[in-house]
Amino acid sequence: MDMLEKIRSMTTGIGIYQHGKLNKSAPAFGYALEDQARALIVASELKDEKLKKIYLDFIIRAKRKDGLLYHFYYENTGNGIFKNEEYNSASNIKEAYGITLWSLLSTKNNKDVKGEIKNIIENLIKDAYSCTSPRAMSAALLGLLNLDCPDGLENKLKTKLHDFYYNTVSSDWSWFENYLAYANAIIPWSLWELYIKRGCRVSFEVAKKTTDFLITVCQENSIPAPIGSNGWYYKGSRKAIYDQQPIDSCYMVCCLEKAYYATGNQYYLNWAEKWYKWFWGNIICLL
Repeated sequence: MDMLEKIRSMTTGIGIYQHGKLNKSAPAFGYALEDQARALIVASELKDEKLKKIYLDFIIRAKRKDGLLYHFYYENTGNGIFKNEEYNSASNIKEAYGITLWSLLSTKNNKDVKGEIKNIIENLIKDAYSCTSPRAMSAALLGLLNLDCPDGLENKLKTKLHDFYYNTVSSDWSWFENYLAYANAIIPWSLWELYIKRGCRVSFEVAKKTTDFLITVCQENSIPAPIGSNGWYYKGSRKAIYDQQPIDSCYMVCCLEKAYYATGNQYYLNWAEKWYKWFWGNIICLL
């Protein structure tokens, strides 16, 4: 089985397309920076140097004059164009930067591009100090935790996440914001990593409470159910069931795996299996 078959089918010499429709790519939506970063992590993990170079080259070419990065790239009759805006929707560029920093700090890059990559990393780190998005901060933390020792940014982002939680938590709401949207599990995932790699006990406590909250809220009849993008879930309101996003399954599996490593509790591993099966249609879960 070729674990990269789907990724290859979505990838051109430019990068990996942002969206697909059924089993085909959707070129009209172009390419997004964060998708190159996620694909870079996967290609590096599975040791595909050809794919890795494509995604890394995209990130390098996306560099702007101010040292930061463009968010999107669109093909235009042979002359592609980088943009910071996506057609018909607002850009979430801070999250894209966090994911890109994560990818560059967690993969080993070729010597001939190390200087350019180092410069991009330095600029992304400087920019991340002003970050206010918990998801962007968590992605950046997953990258920074690959460094041998914690730096100033890691400590700042960790403290911000702790503060988000303690300023929001209530008897019936154990979360970092007053709403749940997409890719929620990346936040407690980063805190589990902080405990595993740095021994941060506060991160352990917050990770456990918020992971348990996600498990409880994101299920229907004991079957995983990501928060729907058609309205999300605001505290005190009804939870949206549709449309669910597959990234939630990925991040939940990773989060729950780390919860198991940190606690040794089989409960988390069982839920990780359920979330993995959800991605494939819950066929076994429903039997």
